[in-house]
Order: sequence, then structure tokens, then C-alpha cells
Amino acid sequence: MWEGEKVKKKISCMLAVLLVLSLSACGGREKSAAYTMETVMESGVKMTDTLTLNAKGDTVQQITEVVKLDMTGLNTVEQEEVAERSDTIAEQYRAVEGVECTTENADGVYSMTIVIPVSEDTVSKLAEQNLLTITGGTGEISMKSTEESLLENNYTLVEE
Repeated sequence: MWEGEKVKKKISCMLAVLLVLSLSACGGREKSAAYTMETVMESGVKMTDTLTLNAKGDTVQQITEVVKLDMTGLNTVEQEEVAERSDTIAEQYRAVEGVECTTENADGVYSMTIVIPVSEDTVSKLAEQNLLTITGGTGEISMKSTEESLLENNYTLVEE
């Protein structure tokens, strides 16, 4: 009987360890979700903004934003002005260490892709320059809170 009690204790301990490991693995599960919003600006430019959040557990690790400006309704001079203003914004992103920003301007559509590795330093610098809006601290970005905020601000979940 004593051996049976020992086996039960070992099994119970192993199950407890497995439960703790499985719970911690769930907390660190990788998740990705994409949100989009379309807006027609006063100038007539149609802007499509797509944000993809990559997280581990509830902590966002990386934000990828793709902004497309459809300027086909503007004349050439107006398109150039929009592209110049957008290039200035792209340079501000590129000036922040770790942030990648690429642009393309073809056939009346200006595209900007921004990849932001989420760290307190990077997020703080982007927030200081009004390139990223953060509610709360800049140390850790919550996936759940960010999702709620995006949905409240007219973004639509397009991919999870």
C-alpha cells in the first residue's frame, strides 16, 4: 500500500508540474491579428490603414502598419505634395532606432510600411514625436487593450 501512495504522489506532482507548464505555455502563446480602416480625407485621398499586431500572450511584440494613400483623384501637383508630406513622416519613423519604414509611390498610390519592434525605448520615442498614440505606460502594450481601442476607433478585424 505504501508503494501505491508513493506512485499516487509522484503522479499528482507530475500532473501539477504539467499543469503549471501548460498554463505558462498558454500565457506565452504567440498571436497575430490584423485590423484595417478606410477613410476618405478632405482632399479626396482614400486612405487604407492596416495594423498587424504580433504578440506573445497579451504582450504586443511587434506592430506592422501599412498605409496606402489612393491619390488617383488628384492632379499631378497635388499627388506630389501628398507624397512629399508622407515622405517627411517616413523620415521621422526612420530616425527612430529599430523602426523600419519603406515607401513606394506608383500609379497614384503612395504606400508606407512601418515595422515597429515594441520596446519601451522605441515606443517612448514614437509617442514623443506623435507617431504612435499610447494610453498608459510605454513599458508593455496589451494586445487585448489595443484590440479594444482599435475597434472603438473604427478599425475592423480582418485576420486573426
